[in-house]
Amino acid sequence: MKFENRIYSRAEMREQEIDTSDFAIMTEAEEVEGTLVLKADARNQMLRLFFVLSDGRKILTPVFWWQRSAGFYDLTVGRKYRLTYVPGKDGYAKLGTAIQEGD
Repeated sequence: MKFENRIYSRAEMREQEIDTSDFAIMTEAEEVEGTLVLKADARNQMLRLFFVLSDGRKILTPVFWWQRSAGFYDLTVGRKYRLTYVPGKDGYAKLGTAIQEGD
């Protein structure tokens, strides 16, 4: 399924039966290339970004409200990005930077 370049609400995700169960949260800090396939709301003013990485992994990336100034809300669905994940305090890696490929 191809998604529009917008943020889907949680209600839309349920209504359209969009299954994201095969996406996992990044656990290792690393730099990877990935294509953004979907953006969706989450609880507590958070955003979820869904990437398919160049090695085929499907990654769910939570973006917190305090990361809004990093530009993650403005990423474009369908574009490739160089993603840098940094260590988080909870054992999961957090998105540090997302640079559009070809820039």
